[in-house]
Amino acid sequence: MYLYNLTLQPASSISTAILGHFSGTKAQEIVVARNQKLELWQANTTTGKLSVEHSEDMFCRIRSLASFRVTGGSKDYIVMGADTGAACLMEYDFKNRRFKVVQYHEFGRTGLRRLVAGQYVATDPKGRAFMIGAVERSKLVYVVTRDSEARLVFGSPLEASKAHSICFDIVGVDVGYENPVFAALESVYDDDNDDGDENAQKKQVVYYELDLGLNHVVRKWAAAVPDTANRLIALPGGDDGPSGVLVCSEGAIEYYSPVVTSTEGLRVVIPRRTEQGEDRPVMIVTHAVHRMKNAFFILAQGETGDLYKVIVEYSEEAATQLGITYFDSIPPASCLRILRAGFLFAASADSGSHRLFQFENLGLETEPVNQQMLSLRELSSLILVDEVEGLCPILRSQVLNLAEEDTPQVYALCGRAAQSALRIVRHGLEVSELAVSELPGTPQAVWAVRRQGDFDDLIVVGFRDATLVLGVADDVTEVTNSGLLATEPTLALGVCDAGGIVQATPRVLRRVHADGRAAEWQPPRGLGITHAALNSRQAVVALGERAVVFELDTMGELRERAESLDAGTDIVCVGLPAVPQGRRGASFVAVGCADSTVRVFALGAGGEPELAAMQAVADAPESVALVQTPLGLMLFVGLRSGLLVRARVDEVTGELSDPRTRFLGACAVRLRPVTVRGGAGVVALSTQPWLCHVHQGRLRTIPLSYDALDDACAFVSPQSPEGMVSIAAGTLRIISVDRLDAEFNHASIPLSLTPREFLLHPESRHFAIIETEHGGASMPDKQSPEQFGLVRQGAGQWASALRIVNPFDGESTQTVEFTDNWAAISLAHVSFAGHSERYVAVGCVCAMTMRPRACESASIRIYRWNAEGTQLDLVHETPVDEIPQALLSFGGMLLVGLGRTLRLYDLGIRQLLKKAQTMVAPSLVTGLYAHPTAPQRLFVTDVQESVQLVVYSQSSRQFHVVLDDSLPRYITCAHVLEDGDTVVAGDKFGNLFVLRAPEAVSRALDADPAGTSRLVYDKPRLGASAHRWNAVCEFHAGDIVTSISTCSLAAGSRPVIFYTTLMGALQAAIPLPSQSDVDFFQALELNIRKHSPPISGRDHLKHRSSYNPVKAVIDGDLCEQYNMLPDDTRELISDNLDRTQQDISKRLEDLRAMFAY
Repeated sequence: MYLYNLTLQPASSISTAILGHFSGTKAQEIVVARNQKLELWQANTTTGKLSVEHSEDMFCRIRSLASFRVTGGSKDYIVMGADTGAACLMEYDFKNRRFKVVQYHEFGRTGLRRLVAGQYVATDPKGRAFMIGAVERSKLVYVVTRDSEARLVFGSPLEASKAHSICFDIVGVDVGYENPVFAALESVYDDDNDDGDENAQKKQVVYYELDLGLNHVVRKWAAAVPDTANRLIALPGGDDGPSGVLVCSEGAIEYYSPVVTSTEGLRVVIPRRTEQGEDRPVMIVTHAVHRMKNAFFILAQGETGDLYKVIVEYSEEAATQLGITYFDSIPPASCLRILRAGFLFAASADSGSHRLFQFENLGLETEPVNQQMLSLRELSSLILVDEVEGLCPILRSQVLNLAEEDTPQVYALCGRAAQSALRIVRHGLEVSELAVSELPGTPQAVWAVRRQGDFDDLIVVGFRDATLVLGVADDVTEVTNSGLLATEPTLALGVCDAGGIVQATPRVLRRVHADGRAAEWQPPRGLGITHAALNSRQAVVALGERAVVFELDTMGELRERAESLDAGTDIVCVGLPAVPQGRRGASFVAVGCADSTVRVFALGAGGEPELAAMQAVADAPESVALVQTPLGLMLFVGLRSGLLVRARVDEVTGELSDPRTRFLGACAVRLRPVTVRGGAGVVALSTQPWLCHVHQGRLRTIPLSYDALDDACAFVSPQSPEGMVSIAAGTLRIISVDRLDAEFNHASIPLSLTPREFLLHPESRHFAIIETEHGGASMPDKQSPEQFGLVRQGAGQWASALRIVNPFDGESTQTVEFTDNWAAISLAHVSFAGHSERYVAVGCVCAMTMRPRACESASIRIYRWNAEGTQLDLVHETPVDEIPQALLSFGGMLLVGLGRTLRLYDLGIRQLLKKAQTMVAPSLVTGLYAHPTAPQRLFVTDVQESVQLVVYSQSSRQFHVVLDDSLPRYITCAHVLEDGDTVVAGDKFGNLFVLRAPEAVSRALDADPAGTSRLVYDKPRLGASAHRWNAVCEFHAGDIVTSISTCSLAAGSRPVIFYTTLMGALQAAIPLPSQSDVDFFQALELNIRKHSPPISGRDHLKHRSSYNPVKAVIDGDLCEQYNMLPDDTRELISDNLDRTQQDISKRLEDLRAMFAY
C-alpha cells in the first residue's frame, strides 16, 4: 500500500498574527501562522472583508512571528521562529506572489525543544536588531544591516542567555535611537545566586541592552515582578509615549521602567465579572498597541474574552498614572491586531472563527475607570463586519450524504464551551444571495448591460419566444423603451465600444444606438441565426455550417466581413473572447460543431478566417468560451454529457495544447464568462454551478454551494462589484461569491457545551450528541453565550447534556441535562440480542478528576429510541466500578472498556447483566472498534500502547490478545478497513500510520472463527502478545488526528482514507492505484525536495519523519507546490522526470479530481 497524502482544507487555527506593509505598498496587510502554513491576508477597508492573498506551506511548526522594518524603509519583513532550529528573515515577493528567504541562520537542533530558541521573537522598534528566545536559557540577538547592494543581512548571533532560567515573554523596548533594548520576563529555578541579587530567585522583568559600538549584549536592569506575571506589553517611546513595559499578572497590570523607583500609582486591578469569585482573578491573554500621532491606544483581553482599555498618563521620561476601563466583550482570541483604517482583527486558536471588528469609538466616556467589578453589555464600541469561519477544534467527525447531494458532507463537532457547534461542511464556495425576484414564464438566458456609469443598469432576460428588459436602480422595474426587440428570443447581447447595445435574435442582428436609432442586419432568405457570440467590437453569428463575422470600423459601425467562416459541419455553439486592451479586436473565434469537434479560427486583418486548430471531444459541445485568463488565453468547452474540457490556446498561432477534462454533473454544461478578482473566469452550469478561475497561480475548478442555475452572467453593482445575475426555477437572482480562498463552506448548529461524541439514527437521520464541560459551566442570565462565554464554577465541577439534533433544520428535539456533577464521556449505539429496538448506551461519571484519574461513582445509562427516532427514553442505569471510557455493540451485547478491563454486558430488566470480563490493556482502554466481518474479533486502542487485536472465546468467556504493536503509540482515534486486517490510526503527536496483521495470523484466525485457535494460547513475547503488527505506512501529519474514515468524496470517485485534525484541517490519504503512479510521484517528491526545499529551512524528510521514519506515504502537499515553482525550477524537474511541465501538472490535477475535490 502506498498513500498520497493531500490537504483538502488547511488548519483554521491561528496561533499568531502580525501587521505590516509586506508587499511594499501603502495597504496594511496581515500575516498569520496557521499550524505549518504562512498566509498573507488583506482587509478591504471599503467592504470590510478579509481575504487570503497568498498561502504557503512551511513544512514546520511555526511558533512565533514578528514584523521588522529597517529605518527609512517602506516595506516590512517577517522574522519567523519555528521548530527549524534557525532564525529566518523573510519577505513577501509581490511580483512572483510568494514568500522569499532574505537570510537564514541555523543555531540549534530541530524540533520543539525548550533549550532551542524559536518560541519567542521580538524586534527593535527602530529596525536595527531582533531577539529570538527559547523557553529555557537561550536568547540570541541578531544585528540587521544592509550590504553594499542594499540587501538586508545579519551576522552571527550575540548570546543573551542565562542558565537555569525560564522565559515567559520577550518584547522589544522602544528607546528611540539609543542602543536597542529587549525586555524578558524570566524566572530563575536554581538555588545558586550568581549575581548576588536578593531578587534573583523571583520572577523578574529583565532589560537586555545591545551595545552597537562594542557589539555585545549586557544584562542592563532587572526588577522583581509578581510570581503570576505572564505577559509583557511594550509601550511606545520618544514623542509617542513613556517607553517601559506593562507587566500583566493575575488580576493586575503594573508599569516597570529603569527610571521609576516606586510603583505607587502605577498598578491597576483588572476588573472582573460580577459572577467571577475573588479566587479567580483575571489573567490577560493577548493585547494590541496602536500608535497614533503623539498618542497610543492599548487594548488587553482577559481569558473570558472581556476587552480592557489601558490608560497611561506619562511625562517626558516615564508613566505617572495607570488607569483601566472595560471596553467590550468578544470571544477569546489568540492575538489582537489594530489596523490603521480603524479595524480590530481578532484571531482565534481554539474557538473556530476569526473576526474583523470596526471601531465605533475608543471607549465609552461614561465607563468608570479603575473599577474592580464590571457589568457586561452588548457591543457598543465595536461592530462585527466580517467573520472567517473555521473548524478548530474538530473533536469528532463523520462523512455522510444525508442531503443526498452529488458530494457527501462532513458533519463535525467543533469548538469549545459557548463557541461549540455541529458544523455541516460542504465542498464549494459560499454564495451570498443579494436579491430574488419572481419572473413570468420560464426564462432561458440572462444578460447584464451597462449603458453608462460604473455599474450595470439593465438586466435582459430571454424566454423561448420573447425578451424582457428590466431596469436596475433602487428597485427592479420593466423597461419598454430600450429599443431591444421584446417579441423575439435573444441569442446573444452585448455593449458596443462605439456606443449602443447589440442584440442577436434568430431573425436579425440589431444594434440600438445610444440616441435610440436602430440598425439591423438580416440573414439571407431561408436561413436563420442559430447561435451568436459578441464582444465590444465584434460579432459572430452562425448560419448552419458557416458563420458571418462583423467588426467595428473606424466610423463606429458594425460591418460584415467579405469572407464568412466555413466550419464544414453544423455549428452548435460559438465563443468569442473579450477584446484585449490596445487591440482593435479578438484574434480568434471558437465554434463547437455537431460532429463532436471544436474548431478555432484565426480572425486576420482581412480575408477568410483560417482554421488554426481543431480538437475532438467526447460528445457534442453544448457551449464554448474563449477567455483571456491571467495564465493566458484558454478554451473552455462544455459537453452535453456533463464534461468540461479546457485547453491552452497559443496567442500567436491559435494551436491548442494541454487539454484537461473534468466531470461536472449529469446535465449538459453551459458556460458564461465572469469577472473574478479583476481577472476573467468562467461559470460552468450543470447539475450545480461551478467557477473556473485562477487562484494562487493555478487554474481552479470549484463548485458553488448553491441551487442549480439555468443561466448566469457577470453583474456589477455598488453592493457587489464582482457579482452575478442568474436565473433559476423561474426566478431572477443576484448573487455574489465573497470568499474565494475558502474551498469549503459551513452550516453551523450551535451547541451549549463542548461536544465529545455523536452518533446517527439511520432512519430518522437525527444525531445524538453528548456535551460535557469541565468547570461546571452554566449560561449567564440574559446574556449571549456566544459573546460572553460561560460562567465557570471551578475545578472538579462538571456540566453535561445529551442532545438530539435534527441536522436539516438545526432544531434540538430533546435535551437531557445531567445534574449533580454527573458528566457523559462515552456514547454508542447498541443492538441487544432478542430485542428489535435500537438502544443508546451512555457512559457517565460523577465528580471526575483528571489527575489522578478517578471519580466518586460511574454508571452506564441505557436509552431507547422512540418510534420516530427523535427522542430517547431512559431504560435503566447500571453502576460500574471504573470510568467507562469506551463502549461498543459486540455480538448482541454491550462491551465496555473500564480502565484496563473489557467487560461484556447483556440487557436486563432493571440493569445490565455482566457476562464476561478480562484485563487486556497495558494502561487504559480508550477505544473499541468492531471487526467488519468476524463478530468474535475486535480492535482495542490503548492510551499509550497502540492497537491490539482481541478475540473473544465464547466457550471460556474470555478475551484474548492476539496482536499488539512493538512501538508505544498514544492513540487518539482509529479506523478498521474493510479487509479486517488493516487498521489506520493517529496518535497525539500528530502521526498517521497503517498497521496490518501478518498473513499467517490472518489465515489462522479465518480458519478458526470460534476463537479457539492456537494463536490464543501462544507464549507471550517480551511481556506482550506472541505476534506483532506490521507497520505498512508511517507519516507525520503535523497535527493530532481526531477522526478517520473511508469514503468516496465525489460522485463516481474511488474511496480514500479521510481524516480530520484537532486544528481544523481536512485531509485525505489516497491509495495510489498503480505502480507507475507510485514511481512518478515518488520521483516528483524527491526532485522537489532536492531542488526546491521548504523556505523555512526545515528538511522536508525530517519533518515528515518527526517521530517515526516516513514509510510508503508521498506528501501530496509538497508535490502540488510544483505549479508555484519558478519556471527554471519547473523546467529542471520536468527534464529530470523526462516529462513536459504540462504533463506533470495534468497528473497532479487528474489525481486530485479522481479521488478528491
